[in-house]
Amino acid sequence: MATTKNQYTGDGSTVLFPFTFPYIEESDVVVSVDDVVQTILTEYIFSNATTIGFTSAPADGALVLISRVTSADNLKATFFPGSAIRARDLNDNFTQNLYVTQESVINAGD
Repeated sequence: MATTKNQYTGDGSTVLFPFTFPYIEESDVVVSVDDVVQTILTEYIFSNATTIGFTSAPADGALVLISRVTSADNLKATFFPGSAIRARDLNDNFTQNLYVTQESVINAGD
């Protein structure tokens, strides 16, 4: 089964939390502490491509959840008659479809 979320417990001092799932865009990654969605650049940043860095450490015992929520509303790429079809655009659309399917399957089990 695919990993689409990582869960941690805050200790009051740790600010860096790695995550192990792939994503297409940073906006597809949702960070929450005790079920409150956090705001990028205000409460956290991407320290690197796979690590969230909080501006202040989550409290001791706080539930930290980093999850992927891929948009199912719009395709990453749209094709028009007469235009070139790039392999990257096709791959992005298929990856988006795969991620949405994985998230749906996992969320159906919650």
